[in-house]
Order: sequence, then C-alpha cells, then structure tokens
Amino acid sequence: MSNWHHSFRLLPIAALVASSFVSPVSAQPEPPPQARAASPLPAEPVWVVNLEATPQRSTPDEEGEPIANLRQFTYLEVTGYQGEWAEVLNPRTRQTGFVPSDAIGPTDPPPAYLTADPPPGVDEIDMVGRSIRGAPLSFYPTPDPDAQLETLTLNSPVKIADTVEGDDGETWYRTAGGDYLPQTSVRLPRPPPRRFPGRWIDVDLREPAMLVAYEGATPVLTTLTIHGAGPRPTPLGVFTIIRRVANETMNSDTIGIPRFGPGGYYLTNVLFTQYFTGDGASLHYNYWSGNWGYAASHGCLGLTYADSAVLWSWAGLGTPISIHY
Repeated sequence: MSNWHHSFRLLPIAALVASSFVSPVSAQPEPPPQARAASPLPAEPVWVVNLEATPQRSTPDEEGEPIANLRQFTYLEVTGYQGEWAEVLNPRTRQTGFVPSDAIGPTDPPPAYLTADPPPGVDEIDMVGRSIRGAPLSFYPTPDPDAQLETLTLNSPVKIADTVEGDDGETWYRTAGGDYLPQTSVRLPRPPPRRFPGRWIDVDLREPAMLVAYEGATPVLTTLTIHGAGPRPTPLGVFTIIRRVANETMNSDTIGIPRFGPGGYYLTNVLFTQYFTGDGASLHYNYWSGNWGYAASHGCLGLTYADSAVLWSWAGLGTPISIHY
C-alpha cells in the first residue's frame, strides 16, 4: 500500500496515535436506554478514516451484519454516535453503517473525486484479467494521485465489469468492486484461435503471456505465465499432458545444459509439474522467479503456487494445451 501517503491527507501519525489513547474521535458518554438515537453533529461534515481494515456493520454492535469491508484509510463522513460506535456514511457507496469509534481518526476533507458521480459505462466486459506491473487502482478514473488507492502487484486478479472514459480522455476499466484501472494496466484474455470440448488450456504467448483454463467455452482460471526465453522458447502447437510429478528435482543436465555451466540449474521441490512434451516442457510452480507474463524459462510455463495447485487438481493426463501467439 505504498501510495496511501499520497492519497490521504491525514493528521500527523503521532497525533492520531495519541488521540486514540487520550480522547478517541468517537468517545461519547453512554446514553441512557431511552436516548439511543445517534447524537447530532455540527453542520459542517466531519471526515474520518478507519485506521485499519474493518467491517462496516448494520447495527452498533459486534453482532451487526457486515454490510461492507472497508479498506484501511477509507474516507468516511460521521453522521452521529451511538455509545462506543460511530455512524458513518461511505460517500462512494452511499451506504450508512457503524464502525467502532476507536477504529477511526480525523482527516482533511476528501478530494472532490471521491464524491463525484461515477462515469457512465461504455462497453460491458465481465471478464477476469490480471494486473500488469505498476497498475494504479483508483476510486475515480483519473491519473491524479489523490484518487489512487494502491498499486497492484504484478499478476493480481481483477474482475472487470466495463469500460469508462476517464477524465484524461483515455479508456479505463471499472472493476466489479467499483474501482478503476487504466486499460493499459490490465491483461485480459483474447479469444482463443481454437476450442476443445471438456477441460482444456489455452496459452497466449503475446506478452504479458496469459494462460486460461477452460471448461468448454467457460474460463475457470485466468493468469499470467512465465514462458521460454532465448534459444529455448516454449513450443507452439497443440499438446496434451503426458506425465505428472507432484514434487521433483529439476536438473539442467537432463536437457543437455551442464548443471554448473552457463544457464545451468538444479532446483529441488518443484511442485505440480505437468509435462506436455517428451523433452521436458511442462507447466509447474515457479518459486525462483516472479516475472509473470514474460520470458524467463527454458521452455516451461511457470505459475504461482496457487495457480499451479489449481491446475494440478483440475487437469489430468490427456488434457489438451493449445499454445500460440
């Protein structure tokens, strides 16, 4: 969350910490049973942020149903207090609910983007993609740092709802959660050149390279994949899984590269390996590189632990793999 200090103009941290021990922004005397309504506030809006991720609840108690999970440092407008709970309005979602009063701290008024109406949708997408390195997730489609929530790590899954036009005139993606990403920072799957019945895997090597596992025409997993570099590219064509090894040692001697020579390797505990050629090309967990989507292997398709584990459980001997540009 490296960009929070750009997005939120908080009071000094020391002041916030001290206030949480001396006189929390929420601290109010417990009202008598006959006066449980939220206490009134000044005419000017009172703005706070939650100091850590917390649920916004429907009632002022721990048993209240969570109506939203608030990111850390979400702007909230306080509309009143009930005991040790603050009644808050989330200006983005227009939802009113309750958070513990000791979980919030004061802040300056939010940027105008926060309360602006969302832009109309242009094209419906409804697809799962993956973020490209440095993808800025924002609460409004603008490059203004004041609107940025966080920078997503490479290969983070994002559910894209539709496209909108940003205030910079560029195309932005709106996520299913109502946040925004520049179109250039998301890799979506392209239509595959051919399809297969049942379970099958499509690999598009156009960088950032993307692997999509399909059940018929329905994608069940979409992720970026490391692929072959230099003289050992990932082979093109249609293959099937011919051998599976749950945990093995990979030694470059077996493919003609001396272990201690240039480009040599000896890797233990390589998990979820599924071979699709007789000379060693496979898809597997890659724990020694995080260059998802780009060339960094000797022909194999490298995946995160989570994605390789899903494919290990989902695929099997004979599963087709179509690899193309």
